[in-house]
Amino acid sequence: MRDNDYIERIKKYAIKITNYMSVIHSYEEFESNDEKIDAVILNLEQIGETAKKISFETRNHYIDVNWPSIIGLRNMISHEYEGVKLVIIYEIATKNIPDLLIKLSAP
Repeated sequence: MRDNDYIERIKKYAIKITNYMSVIHSYEEFESNDEKIDAVILNLEQIGETAKKISFETRNHYIDVNWPSIIGLRNMISHEYEGVKLVIIYEIATKNIPDLLIKLSAP
């Protein structure tokens, strides 16, 4: 698979997260919705897994994207799922993911 395909796949997962979160209006609402939590965490993990496959050349093209943090979050989710702090996941889903979509959509 080519890097452009990986970028598009990451954007697809990010859009899914944005859509899931569009009906959530507070952390308390998110915290009490197991389906949203599971869906967001799964897609964050997929973003990180896909990011690992992108070449360093392409990563350097998107210099504003914090690739190590994206990959690190995937590792944390994958290895410590029960220990993931929901408030951090909420912040990532509501702030970082929309920002990631903007950065990946820039030429």
